[in-house]
Amino acid sequence: MNSAALEKKLPATVTVKPARGKLDYSLDIPGSKSIANRVLLLAGMASGTSVVAGIPDGDDSRAALRCLRDLGVPVEHLGNDSVRIHGSGHVVRPASLDIGSAGTVGRFLPGLLASMESGEWSLESTDQLAGRPILPLLEGLRHWGADIAVPEGRSFPMRIRATGLRGGEVAVSAAASSQFASGLLMAAPYCRAEASVRITDLDREERYIDTTVEVMRHFGATVRTERVGDDVVATVSPGGYVGNDIHVEADLNAALNFLLLPILTGGRGIVTNVSPETRQPGYKLLDLLTRLGVVIKAGPGGMSVSWLGGTVPGGFDIDMRAMSEMAMSLAVLAVFADGPITMTNLGHIRNHETDRLAAVSTIMAAFGVRTEEGPDWIRIHPADRSSLKTPTIDSLNDHRVVMAFSLLGLAANGVTITNAGAVSKTFPGFFDKLRQAGAEVVDG
Repeated sequence: MNSAALEKKLPATVTVKPARGKLDYSLDIPGSKSIANRVLLLAGMASGTSVVAGIPDGDDSRAALRCLRDLGVPVEHLGNDSVRIHGSGHVVRPASLDIGSAGTVGRFLPGLLASMESGEWSLESTDQLAGRPILPLLEGLRHWGADIAVPEGRSFPMRIRATGLRGGEVAVSAAASSQFASGLLMAAPYCRAEASVRITDLDREERYIDTTVEVMRHFGATVRTERVGDDVVATVSPGGYVGNDIHVEADLNAALNFLLLPILTGGRGIVTNVSPETRQPGYKLLDLLTRLGVVIKAGPGGMSVSWLGGTVPGGFDIDMRAMSEMAMSLAVLAVFADGPITMTNLGHIRNHETDRLAAVSTIMAAFGVRTEEGPDWIRIHPADRSSLKTPTIDSLNDHRVVMAFSLLGLAANGVTITNAGAVSKTFPGFFDKLRQAGAEVVDG
């Protein structure tokens, strides 16, 4: 995780040329940022030592590791994607922490710090993250007795004065993000009494809460979950965490971009380190691709996707709540369908790195693609591949913009992306993998 190497890999501007033919490739994908940051923070708080492998070399995971070091947690680098973390035993030093744009760190770390018996910390973030919501998390933590202050209407800077958390029952809405519930759950084993978190407005296909509970259990927490009507109730016993070794699985959201490529360009692609047993939410998109006639095979050698040709069936609506991180990439696929595709239940992605619904509309227009947009939905109309423009677009500092619209340029007539380094948030090696897949990518 060398910052000089990162800068070398990520020029400010890149041009993705049109594909010269059908692609046929096999590659691996870095670990999931979402899982890695849960793992790193719990390993840092735990008693004992943990070896964590498969850490993605992205800005968000760097932020998690930086915060652990600033808190006085010893971290040894063992290789390109592995560290040994000597857990703090839930006692860390006071510090001023820079979390950058790492939303997972900003939602998961406050509860872990507030649950300590004493100490004071400040968390600083980028303006972009400071403008994203966090109030449901803070209300839940304050209900347990946390002393946390933020400026009115902002999420950061944040000041935390720890006096411990009492536990008990609390409710939190997952309408804007399930990360609020995960932040409460991750802190719950350090409450003085049993803690019960009722999660409302949770999509039934939501998998991130499952991921959080799975990681907590891996580090020794006792968690019981049950569905009560439309809600999920998680009950967590006191006891903290114990160090444990773990390998972070590949990021399915990143992998799906490469599993989509053969459909866009023809040919076949294999991602060698994606498991069909994954609990990551992106698996729902695989179900959709199968329904559209894509041939997907999974086994010990990874997952392969092939496209026998023809037109992608369109003319349908799809609820994207459970796979919203892939909305932009599905929008690209919709350009080549035989009818409009409408993606719904996406209002929450207007508060991500950028307003992603507005971004899709604006960037698609630059390519010459017609869209329609509502408060929580967007409709992509098909376009003739040969008529698509070759625009210069800005990433809007959003890693998903970089990845999705690189695919559209590759599948059509090319694209130039400025501020392309935004992809470093989760996948600094994205363009290297795109080249490995057979794409021509020009720096500058």
